[in-house]
Amino acid sequence: MTDSAPLLLLASTSPRREALLATLGIPFRVVTNPWQEVPLPREKPTAQARRLSREKAMHFATAHPENSLPVLTADTLISFRGRALNKPTDSDQALQWYRELSGHHHQVLTAVTLWLPTRRLATRVVLTSIRFLPWNEGLYRGYLETGEWEGVAGGYRVQESGICLVDRIHGSWSNVVGLPLAEVYGILSRHLPIPGRQ
Repeated sequence: MTDSAPLLLLASTSPRREALLATLGIPFRVVTNPWQEVPLPREKPTAQARRLSREKAMHFATAHPENSLPVLTADTLISFRGRALNKPTDSDQALQWYRELSGHHHQVLTAVTLWLPTRRLATRVVLTSIRFLPWNEGLYRGYLETGEWEGVAGGYRVQESGICLVDRIHGSWSNVVGLPLAEVYGILSRHLPIPGRQ
């Protein structure tokens, strides 16, 4: 976040998304957006991420009709064999997910939505493929004890010690952290008066 007048609002409580967006050098302000994520039965992961991101944007716009700035929202989840893994409810569920993911590829999906004062929504869904290391009891249980599983999609943080679980990554690193910067900049540059882009 910069000291200049903001060009947009980031409706997110994630310090990781805030830090990533700040690297683009675009003035923004962080706002809270209390909202309950509700997965739908049999909803495909890509459709779920897209819907949740757009619903977050619409929720903020509805709650703040006086707002005249564009609003950026995002939703990140894990897709594994056609199933969405959001945030684990407890450590037992996180450990079960590690067992399932170990030795296999899964996808990190982040949907980003830009709400514009014209009531238009621009949304992109970005996919990054990750392969976890084969199952090792000490490795995965040791990671569980760090507590990093709490409050994060898939129950791991690749930008922290969760990188120890990863064999390889194909695609956007920042997407895995929670905000695909190249795609976000592309959306913003098309809709905002970014300095140097006029």
